[in-house]
Amino acid sequence: MNRIYFDISATTPIDPQVADFMHELQKYTYGNPSSIHREGQAARVVIEKSRIQLANALHCLPEEIIFTSSGSESNNMVLKGVLNKRDHFITSSYEHPAVLKVLPFLQDNGIDFSLVKPDHNGIIKPESVEKEIRTNTRLISIMFVNNELGTINPISELCSMAKGKNILFHSDAVQALGKIPLDTEKSPVDFLSMSAHKLYGPKGVGALFIRKGSKLEPLIYGGSQEANLRASTENIAGIGGF
Repeated sequence: MNRIYFDISATTPIDPQVADFMHELQKYTYGNPSSIHREGQAARVVIEKSRIQLANALHCLPEEIIFTSSGSESNNMVLKGVLNKRDHFITSSYEHPAVLKVLPFLQDNGIDFSLVKPDHNGIIKPESVEKEIRTNTRLISIMFVNNELGTINPISELCSMAKGKNILFHSDAVQALGKIPLDTEKSPVDFLSMSAHKLYGPKGVGALFIRKGSKLEPLIYGGSQEANLRASTENIAGIGGF
């Protein structure tokens, strides 16, 4: 009996060309990209070319992209790196667990939050979010595309509303990248989380768009990789596959 795979929102099979390219990188591009010798610099070229390609897709600067291990890490990085004690945070009730399961941690650290429910069509309305804004609201996080319903939220409108009130805006775009256009020039998001394995790329690699001028504390401390924001020797094959 032939099986047909319909669970594409959970993960996608890796594209054979991507798998072949990654295999070549693993065999021949083994240098540490922080090293100044030839092997290290060859690995650095792979990372920076990948960064440029992703930046071109998002209409942003290459230096506004950092690579992570997953969309979940990217989400955690924003929530834990932006919010401080006594801040207020707004998100939706149907976010991915990589956002919702951070809430108890935030609460334990003196950060209050509000949950906005989707309307009867599964959409997060800007007016519903606006009602929850307080004087100490620092960050709003609303997913671009819901992973269970497939609904597309009005991110440009939500961003504009947040910007008008001087509030930072993050969107989990894991289900959006590769399926709908993402333009950081038209949607003034401050942070955008992404993952490779949702668009026929490898598992274990993600990315985070950080708009120039936006500040956040690193989640992982150590080396100076990824503009001092994400310590660890980079996953060359994974980033190249992305």
